Amino acid sequence: MSAAAPLPSTVPEKISFATALKNEGNEFFKAAEYKKAAKCYKKVFLYINGLHGSDSQMKGFMQAMGASSRWDDTDDNVKVGGTEDEEAIKKLKVDVNANLSMAYLKLEDWSKALQYADASLAVDPTSSKSIYRKGLALHNLQRNDQALPLLVQANEADPSNKSIARTLQVVRKAVKEKAKGDKQKEKEMFSGAFGS
Repeated sequence: MSAAAPLPSTVPEKISFATALKNEGNEFFKAAEYKKAAKCYKKVFLYINGLHGSDSQMKGFMQAMGASSRWDDTDDNVKVGGTEDEEAIKKLKVDVNANLSMAYLKLEDWSKALQYADASLAVDPTSSKSIYRKGLALHNLQRNDQALPLLVQANEADPSNKSIARTLQVVRKAVKEKAKGDKQKEKEMFSGAFGS
């Protein structure tokens, strides 16, 4: 993105700028420059945050955030022109949050990877990439009991994905070993309490 380029003022221009930043982030990601990719992905939200589809949706959001019950369109909150713009914004939010999750998985920042997978799923709860990335982040945070159902769901959505299948296998084994270890600890605890 050229630093001398004029700032976008219309919704289509903002979507276009955001898409260009996402693509730039993708190029950094392909080059294994994950921090630079994350920086580009985060800039996307400078262009699409504040764009909304309907007054009633925005009013509900603003009330949930503690703002006044009155909602007006201002320069900071641009009403989107139609369904096509709304879908483009939604897709950008889902994709960019999923990409941020993957960048942070590569950087081994499991908490941020989880945060961005959750943000993607908040917009589209059916995003199989985000479901998988959330499961992967939870696995790396040693929260395998929570990761397992997500990885099963991701595997069902994309059964040909070998990465999902391998991760699912590892997590199933970890959950099974933990359950076995928990039973052994319980057995030892009770045998010590009631033994000779």
